Parts: sequence; structure tokens; C-alpha cells
Amino acid sequence: MNSFGRAHFSDQLPTSLDRKNCVLIYDQILSRQHGSWIRKFPNRLAVKSGETLKDVKILPRHLTAILNLSADIPRTQLTVVAFGGGSVGDFAGFVASVLKRGVKLIHIPSTWLAAMDSAHGGKTALNVGQAKNQIGSIYFAQDTYLVKKVLLKVPRTQVQDALGEFYKMALISGGAIWKAAVNEASPDGDFLWRHLRLVIRGKMQIVKKDPFETKGIRHLLNLGHTVGHVLETELGLSHGRAVHLGTLFSLNWSCQQGFFKFMLVPALWPSQSELKRSLKAVKNPRQKLRLDKKTSDGDAIQFVFVRKPGRVFVRKMKMKDLLKEWKRQCQ
Repeated sequence: MNSFGRAHFSDQLPTSLDRKNCVLIYDQILSRQHGSWIRKFPNRLAVKSGETLKDVKILPRHLTAILNLSADIPRTQLTVVAFGGGSVGDFAGFVASVLKRGVKLIHIPSTWLAAMDSAHGGKTALNVGQAKNQIGSIYFAQDTYLVKKVLLKVPRTQVQDALGEFYKMALISGGAIWKAAVNEASPDGDFLWRHLRLVIRGKMQIVKKDPFETKGIRHLLNLGHTVGHVLETELGLSHGRAVHLGTLFSLNWSCQQGFFKFMLVPALWPSQSELKRSLKAVKNPRQKLRLDKKTSDGDAIQFVFVRKPGRVFVRKMKMKDLLKEWKRQCQ
């Protein structure tokens, strides 16, 4: 899809979809709470969410099942509907981008993290071995449905997981999102729902300036991800928690470089001791960092720094300097 699609905010799951021409790809765990809605789709595929779903090695098996489900649907009418968290959206989005050379795509995120981040911006991704998101496409959904009934039912742990992404966007956007972040001591699902439009708007303002990552502008959204992806892959941390720690690493380095005077807000940041323990637990960080897509030539990486909330920027840094900072923050 070439357009950026539309975001719909509603209390209930959509009832107006042309179900007979859809293939619903959904997280199997959602059948417990939303089974009656799921069963209305005659063509549906239950998947187990997580990084294993994105492993390129299992793609052929899933594609065979999806081709069988969609065999009688004309390509021009076929729509892939992704109902799940980030891994389901990444997987289903990639499938939609390559199935019959591209079919319509709809996202219905079931986690706060997906609702704030991965369901918007068009990125799809699969993993190759331990290297995250090495295969993918940029393919925008026709529609994205943000459903209050679904999101407010997620466990409290998922709310906590999403805060890393929320605070990342607060730093990138500044303004109203930053004020909301620093003024709320105990953010919960209701808090995230009230500010979801602002988070999505902040992300899409950047995406629309650089939709296919050709100008370097969109790279700003990778704040916290360089270190975060390593911690996620190596230590098994959730994506949100890893980005939270990675953002703290970026703030620390921004302070060390003299770019940013660190404003510690206890409700926002995990402890420095947790970051230190996590960094120490990674063996051979250089090897892991070289797998990052932001690494330009093996000896340098595009790193996102912070000057102040609302002002972030990218600077090309030597790998040896990043590793030196990694070691400094371990001390």
C-alpha cells in the first residue's frame, strides 16, 4: 500500500469488515476473550506469538496454509487482517506485502506496545537466526483499529512493558506527551488510552517525512533500540523493557557527551543498577552490535542522542566509542 492508512479509535472490535474476503491471522491466545468475534471469519489462521513466529525458516509452512485459505478469494479483494501484538503484526504485514505480489492489510493491535508503535509506520520484519528484523518490507496498512475493549483487558505487565515505548516517544516528541509522562506517577491502561492519539501522531509526523527511510529522518524513531535490541536478544527481555533500558543508555551517553543535562524522573526510568547488570550480562557486545541494521560499515553506527525533550538527533559514532561507553556504563 502506498498510502499511510487510517487509524480508527473505537470501543469495540470492528463489525463492518468484509469477512469472507479476509484472511484473519491472530494470536491464538486471543480466542479466550474474543473467540466469538474471531469465529465469524471463515478464513482464519491461529499462530503462537513471539519471535519464533518471525523466524524465516517457518515462513513456508505458514504461507502454504494462508494460500489454501485464500485460494478462492480474488487478489483485488483479498485482505490480510492481523489481530495480535507486535510479532503477529510484523509477520502478517510481511505476508500481506508478498502474498500474490501484495494484498490489502488491516492491523488490530492487541497489546499496548503494538498499538503505540509496530502497528503504525508500515514496517514488517522476519528474523534470521539470532539477527532480528533482517528481512522485511515497508508496507502500510489500509486501516488500523485501536480498540479500547481489547487494550484495557491486557495484563498490567503489558502496560509496564509499553512504558518504554511511551517514554521514548515522549523524549522524541516533547510537548504534551512529555508533560503527560512527567506528571503521571502511576501510569495505567486508562492513562495510555488517553494519550494514544498523541503517541501515534508523534510517530507518524516523523514517518510521513521519510516513509521509506531514504532521508535519515525516520532513524530518530530508533532511540533506545541500538542497545535495546541487544539486551532483548541476548537476555530475553521484553521488547518494551529492553527499549526502556536502551533509552536510559542513550540518555547517559548524551549526558557524557555534553548534549543533555539529565533530568531524572523516578517514574520514568528504570534504575541505573538494572541497566548496569544487563550490560554486564551480555557477552561480546561488539559481535551483537555489528548485526544491527544501523551499523554502516562494521566500524561505525548511527546512534540517536537527546538534547532535550522534543530534540533528538542522529550522529555517526565509531564502534570503538560505543563499546567504550558500554564499558563505562558497566562500572
